[in-house]
Amino acid sequence: MKRVLSIAAMLAAVGVASAQTITTPADAFNAGKDFANTGKGVAGGKINGATGSNVLPYYSTTAPETANFQEGRNLIGGAGTNKQIQCETYKAPNAFQQQECDAVNFMSKNPTQRPKFTIDKQTDPILTGSKGVINNPGSIPGASTQQCRVERVKNPATYITETCTETQTLENLSCKRVLKVACDPERDGCDQGGIVPNSWAGDMATSFTPDGAGNYILQFGTIADNYWGGYGAVYDRNLTFDIRDVGLITRFALTRAAYDDWLMVKVNGTTVYVGPRGGDRLDVVQQCAWTDWETGQCAYYSNVVQYCATCFSGPELSTSWNFGLNIDVKPYLKNGSNTIFMRTVVAGGGEGAIQLTTRQLCPRNCYDQWDNSQCAPLEQRAQ
Repeated sequence: MKRVLSIAAMLAAVGVASAQTITTPADAFNAGKDFANTGKGVAGGKINGATGSNVLPYYSTTAPETANFQEGRNLIGGAGTNKQIQCETYKAPNAFQQQECDAVNFMSKNPTQRPKFTIDKQTDPILTGSKGVINNPGSIPGASTQQCRVERVKNPATYITETCTETQTLENLSCKRVLKVACDPERDGCDQGGIVPNSWAGDMATSFTPDGAGNYILQFGTIADNYWGGYGAVYDRNLTFDIRDVGLITRFALTRAAYDDWLMVKVNGTTVYVGPRGGDRLDVVQQCAWTDWETGQCAYYSNVVQYCATCFSGPELSTSWNFGLNIDVKPYLKNGSNTIFMRTVVAGGGEGAIQLTTRQLCPRNCYDQWDNSQCAPLEQRAQ
């Protein structure tokens, strides 16, 4: 209490020293600024850790809550939830000690008790008043900033007169009959070796099996439930395989993704899928979950998932996704070694697996055929 009285007396003295005639808002602003500049040094100099134990009741550097800090790496969500439950029924022996639970109860109930406002675009004066400016922003009729308008441009027609002369000449002409190799039309649904068999190498279960309709299904990972664990845990997996001839491949598409909670797929370094919310990346980053109101610094960081430059979410989505897809990844393939990268982010428990549907050209039957297209017109003219 002595500390409060001394600061109050000091501020009162500053207020007297700064007294001046106030007649306009600018005078009030300048008076407040002068008051703050005069008193900030005096007040700030008396607020420090050395005097805290003398003037603040229950001040201590060994509060029980310090055990929750652990250099900023502890998960304090549970401690906060326990404090909320405890304060619902707790009654302190005096009003001073009751302030902590009063503040906790206020913050717990505040979101449901605060008034909510609805802005109607049909009646709100700010929105309705701006329609005229939006529809006709130009202040000068015909200006480039005015509303779009129709202009007629006339281009006169131009005429060209051309003449030609045709004469008949006699000449000796020769031609060639060409032997060409003709082949049956292309068809697919076979395994012609464009994808090198048994070239798969990955750090998860891999299978390459026919589906009975001419397709081969490449599965990377196991479609099961919760065989990985962690909160915001990242599981990176790679599958490599060889392609002898990309031209033989008619389809190579990502057709299924089964995972919990997040998944990203890359083909030879190009991102082809981020789910379940889309995006262009899948990273686990730390964000400040709680700020110390005394220091203004973050007191606790938690893991969040970033899936675009401004997109963040908690890791836990509580869903095992199983999406049927049709994403063409053939443009990203190449002859030689290819790599499919899969990143799964789980919270609590999770899994990750993908399926790709592939299809290749079938061998073609070919035969010899004479091409008489050069000589046939000459033979017709000679008749």
